[in-house]
Amino acid sequence: MLCLSTTVTAQAKSPAPAIASDSDVATAGFYRLSWDAAFPRIELQEATTPDFRSPATLYIGTDRATTISGKPDGQWYYRVRTMQDDLPGSWSDPVEVTVAHHSLSRALMFLTLGIIVFLAIVTVIIRGARMAT
Repeated sequence: MLCLSTTVTAQAKSPAPAIASDSDVATAGFYRLSWDAAFPRIELQEATTPDFRSPATLYIGTDRATTISGKPDGQWYYRVRTMQDDLPGSWSDPVEVTVAHHSLSRALMFLTLGIIVFLAIVTVIIRGARMAT
């Protein structure tokens, strides 16, 4: 008699968590991801393509949010799943974040404006001190 067996991969019975970003376009150099999950442990993955062909696991643990910084310009995709007794749950729908840093000319403009404001404040303080004496 021929006996066939199949291997079934067990998955944690939990709904897929939801993940969100505090900005769709990050120009400040950082952004915050947050998620909800039915179980305390989650796995957070990042990829540069929406199909997660080559994902990187950024975090496994109990936090409910993280701040991402130091990413170059481009599209970044994130997803999370719950982990119960080391059994993975279903992946969340991915969230996409576009990193588009300020241009060098804009950064220099902000620097120039900051210097002008600083010099104006110093001038007012010095003039006020001279008038008080």
